[in-house]
Parts: sequence; structure tokens; C-alpha cells
Amino acid sequence: MLNTKEPTFTLFWEYLAGSIVVQAMLEEIGARYQLQYVDMGAGEHLSESFRRRNPAGRVPALEGPDGETIGETGAIITLLSEMYPEARHAPAPGDKDRAAFLFWLNVLTTSGYMTAGRLGHPERYAQDENAVAQVAEKARADYEAFFDVIEAAISGDPFFMERGLTPLDYYITMLTEWHLNKSGLFVARPKLAKLCQGVNDNRSYKVTMDTHAMQAA
Repeated sequence: MLNTKEPTFTLFWEYLAGSIVVQAMLEEIGARYQLQYVDMGAGEHLSESFRRRNPAGRVPALEGPDGETIGETGAIITLLSEMYPEARHAPAPGDKDRAAFLFWLNVLTTSGYMTAGRLGHPERYAQDENAVAQVAEKARADYEAFFDVIEAAISGDPFFMERGLTPLDYYITMLTEWHLNKSGLFVARPKLAKLCQGVNDNRSYKVTMDTHAMQAA
């Protein structure tokens, strides 16, 4: 839950962006944090002041207790898992599940997130109108194939890993938020549907999505 004490972290976030996963993890591990909204539609992520924090000009970014800022969701999740091993929310270094966790985290941040980007913004990947349409069509097919891989890989019940809830589950559920036909997605993939229901019932994810709902209102 949000802690009203002096914050330890500052999360730079945008509505329905990759910051969903980071905020949910901060909630789950009990870290103190505050939110700083970045209006990407207005180009704030490209401003000189933001680029000083994150030269890549992307959201999310997380400023830590030492004043240093790190970007990229996968890097942030990995760092937090190392800083808060006692929370046991993600496999820490030395844990038997660490290698699998890092592997699937990278699958989600590359195959999953990048495909979602092509699906949501095909115009960023081509200029010709016909080519843009082809990018969108291929992205839809690739997104379906990606979720087939996830469905086959789910080993827990209901969560992705047998150990229980991890940031992977937040990430997978976030990716389904961007699917154009969630009901069809879940009908064809019952384990994925059960995983996402478990995440949507999680208090930390609820708090996070409430934040995004308030911003959208």
C-alpha cells in the first residue's frame, strides 16, 4: 500500500504504460515511493530535464534512495528484486528460480512488449499506408503467437511460476490489457485467463490500476 512517510523512490509514470508493473512491485514489496506523472502525449519524456534522468527518454523510470535514476522495466524489476530479497516477491540471486525468472522477464520485455508496441503504433514502423497496415496485421498474428507461448509455459496455478506470484504475473497481465480482444484471448487460453484473474484480485495490482483509472478520468 502507499506509504505516507518520506518516500524512498520516485516512479516516473504514464497512463497504461510499462510503469504498471513497477508500481505493482513497489506496492507488493512494501517500498516507500511517490509518483511523478510524465505526459508523453505532450512530449514531456523528450524534455531536457527528463532526459537528464533517463537518456533513453522512456517511461517508466525510477529514482532510487541515492538519487540515481534507472530506466527500462526489466532493469528496474531486477534491481528491486536484489534490493528487497526479504520480500521474496521475485527470485533473488542464488535462488533456484532466478535463471528462469530472468529468462522469462526478458521474453516479456522484448517479444511481448515490443510486439505490443507494433500493435498499438504500427505507424512508427513504416511510412507507406499499405506498409503500416501490413505491420499491424503481422503484429496481431505475432501477439497471438506470443500468448500461445505464455499459455504453454505457465507452470503454476494460477500464477506463471510454481513458487507463486512474481512480477512476471504483473507483466503478463499488463500485456493482456493491450490486446484488442481480451475475451477471445482468454477463451482460447484458460491458464492465461486464470493467471490474470489472480493478478486482478491482487491488492497491489488493484491499487496500481486504480491509479491509472484516476489519471484517465
